[in-house]
Amino acid sequence: MGGYEKGEIAAKLVAESVFTFLSHTSEKGEMEIQQAINKANLVIKQFKQTEEIKSGATIGGVLMNAERAKAFWVGDVKIFHFRNDVLLQESNPHNLMNEVISNGAIENPDQVSRYKHVVTRSIQGDVKSSQVEFFEVNPIKESDLLVICSDGVHDIIDGLGLQHVMNKSNSLEIAIGEIESRLKKEAKDNYSLVTAQIGI
Repeated sequence: MGGYEKGEIAAKLVAESVFTFLSHTSEKGEMEIQQAINKANLVIKQFKQTEEIKSGATIGGVLMNAERAKAFWVGDVKIFHFRNDVLLQESNPHNLMNEVISNGAIENPDQVSRYKHVVTRSIQGDVKSSQVEFFEVNPIKESDLLVICSDGVHDIIDGLGLQHVMNKSNSLEIAIGEIESRLKKEAKDNYSLVTAQIGI
């Protein structure tokens, strides 16, 4: 998160905390995911107090089994759902630009684009500002692909751009390689991209 300290450590702490919590719960629904995020908030709160710094992280993830996939996110993360290399849905990042538009205050994204990097939800010790959002793929098919990416990626290439790269590539590995090459040249921020499919 821009303007925050030791963000790479905060991100690692959040990811490990969420993974550990969900690994030890038999149920993995929306309530349990929110509980995992709440637990991560406590971890970050302790980290900030110990280090005496301002820190935090955003997160996106997918819980998947043979029947369904549950996508969840907090912050300026995007999760794309593709089927047969066609974009079916994508999450809305939690930033001020999207909030202003969704409230109907301004309809033209160009008017508020300067707010796209102002994060409205994150994990930084405050449960109220880290409410999780979800979408579900049910039933899930072998041709389904979920792509989780940070703003360092979706600022450069949007969902239709990802779809175009995948459609002209002979494999997902080639597509990811092409996307990474572009990000190395154009990205102004650090970036993360993770893909999830059944059995992979």
